[in-house]
Amino acid sequence: MAVSTASRALSGGSASESTREKVRRAAEELQFVPNPSARRLIGGRSNVVALVVDEPTDFLFRDDFIVGILGQLSVSLASRNLLPFLVLASPGDVGGFEELLNKSGAEGVVAVSFHEDERFLKALRSLGKPIVFVGAPPNGFKCPFVDVDNYDGGYQAGRRLVGRGCRRMALIEGPKDMPTPKERTAGFLAALAEDGLEPVMVCSGSYERENGLRSTERILETYPDVDGVFAHSDKIAAGVLAALNKAGRRVPDDVAVIGFDDLQAASLLNPPLTTLSQPLNTVAEAATEMLSYRLEHDAWKVTSQRFPVHLAIRESA
Repeated sequence: MAVSTASRALSGGSASESTREKVRRAAEELQFVPNPSARRLIGGRSNVVALVVDEPTDFLFRDDFIVGILGQLSVSLASRNLLPFLVLASPGDVGGFEELLNKSGAEGVVAVSFHEDERFLKALRSLGKPIVFVGAPPNGFKCPFVDVDNYDGGYQAGRRLVGRGCRRMALIEGPKDMPTPKERTAGFLAALAEDGLEPVMVCSGSYERENGLRSTERILETYPDVDGVFAHSDKIAAGVLAALNKAGRRVPDDVAVIGFDDLQAASLLNPPLTTLSQPLNTVAEAATEMLSYRLEHDAWKVTSQRFPVHLAIRESA
């Protein structure tokens, strides 16, 4: 019997009943189990999903949020027999990124941590495959996405600090060329405005500890009586705590500090960090479900989802 005939009989293709029965008995005797990956290849589909990250390689592997969301996405994709393929969009190497993306054979893309860089967005558009963003896509790029309510997170942080009696608060933002920091800042400013307040100082930079450290040093030089700080990430907040400790400021007695993410390190800081908690597993599952449905049905079931964040209250604020 030809291999193609046996394959059709097992997969429900064209074959006589007697042939199906013979193949079924043989499969049972041999304890044969069909290979899902082989079936996909025969059907002309790879089921590969490119996980695209627009960050330098060294930053990717030391950033807890990106590592966490990539891990959750990989688990969610694998549960649907989708194969994750990591593609790094390293700054200054658009050609290499585009070549790798095209050679990946990806059926779809999940984009994580994207900056407002038209060169990379053009490369994504040219791929011609379904894309889901984790986080709101950059301005002018209309695309399905899954995100958390960053505005409300910033608002909750502001109300918490004001409720503690803080009146001279500073804000340390993430990168200016990403939508997420803008949303967190807008919520924080709205919360302060309800009491006729505004930040004494706003600093911007990366999501890393160094930004929190250096920004806090500048804030203390200019506004030594600062009494509250909202940091756009837990990594930034870790730098804030280090700088305040070095300057002899007590947290939260002298300065209250709030971060954003609530990843593992937040509860291990000294003092443990009050922060906005993101449901990474829920976000990853939603992004996977959106893309999986699109690949199966050639249509989007939903094109945007936002999930709430909650304030994890610890000792820092």
